[in-house]
Amino acid sequence: MSQVSDLTFLRTFTSGDAAKISKYVNMFLKAAPASLTDMEVQAANGDWKSLKTNAHSLKSQLKYMGVASGEVVAQVRGAEPTLLDVWVDRVLTASSLAEVLAPA
Repeated sequence: MSQVSDLTFLRTFTSGDAAKISKYVNMFLKAAPASLTDMEVQAANGDWKSLKTNAHSLKSQLKYMGVASGEVVAQVRGAEPTLLDVWVDRVLTASSLAEVLAPA
């Protein structure tokens, strides 16, 4: 299995403190599934403002964990990408709102 993340940023941020690295990784592992669930509900309800806020937060968290793309997250889950995965991937890789909203 290929490596999913690169913890270089986290190691630098924590000055290599293993306890702090573990703390942040565990915080991410607890928060990310809830964020994805919230985003699914927000997308279904058309709550675009909240979805944008959660997507932005998740994007930052994924970067801190060294995960480059939502596509990688979908591969780890072992499932075909859902519409939400596609949107998260777009948010993670786009350089502008226009790119996020552009037709596929």
